[in-house]
Amino acid sequence: MKRLMIALVPLVVAMTAQADQAPEISLESQSTSAGSNEAPASLDSLLRPPSKATTKVTDIRTQLLTDVGHTVGFRGGMSSRAHELVDALERRSAALDAMYKFAPLIAPNGTLPPVIVEARDLAAFSPDQVRTAHRVYKIEREERFVSVPPTWKDYLFVGLPLSQTVELPVFEARPQDGDEQVIWEAAVRDGWKDGIKQADAILSANFHRLSRDYTGMHLYATLLQADMISTTKVAESQQTVTGDGKQLLLGDKLKRVTDKAKFETDPGKWRPTIKRVAKPSSDQGTDDVR
Repeated sequence: MKRLMIALVPLVVAMTAQADQAPEISLESQSTSAGSNEAPASLDSLLRPPSKATTKVTDIRTQLLTDVGHTVGFRGGMSSRAHELVDALERRSAALDAMYKFAPLIAPNGTLPPVIVEARDLAAFSPDQVRTAHRVYKIEREERFVSVPPTWKDYLFVGLPLSQTVELPVFEARPQDGDEQVIWEAAVRDGWKDGIKQADAILSANFHRLSRDYTGMHLYATLLQADMISTTKVAESQQTVTGDGKQLLLGDKLKRVTDKAKFETDPGKWRPTIKRVAKPSSDQGTDDVR
């Protein structure tokens, strides 16, 4: 037994010396070599990844509800506002009928006169010249045949939805829970406001076009009296019987515009207009030529 113990002593001493000479392995160096100090991913972190969404509704669903809700609200607000505007105009129909009378403006040949617009004190600048004009007349809308005289309603009601019904989207595009309802209501309110603004803008543009056309037709009559513009020439042809084997026309009459109104650029052919202006301070009136 003593001999065995004596034989093991040199072996234990040798193993101890080798252990002292072996390099140390640091856990910190292993972690650094792995290149990450973060904890390993957990199952919960993979099941519920971080998201920028503030509600349970997806981004695509939110966009759908916003677009559809805004469209529905826009149509509803525009229809509601149009109904209010039409009612207000109908209550003033007598005044509007007296203010805008197109029937006396129609020429004997059945044409509605052209619309003339006037601009004053215009100037155009370029690097080497300046051009100014005291007055400028332009034919904004040419004459045309009409079966009945237009009215203010033909102008003011254009573009205003007269139908009071608003179609709702399919059920899949409607809110399904409380979170979607909040998004839907906000979109509908915004669309409703935009629809009201749009109806007001349409009526404002219609009023501008009505005033422009009515004033422009009266301006044509004024320029026509001064021979500053020519009258519309209409040719008429009539045949007693026309047609073919499948259609027979009796008293066929055809009217067509052969020469449209044109400005007279020769001032020597213009006719001056005379207006009588009474002066209260004088006993006798005087005639002023303008």
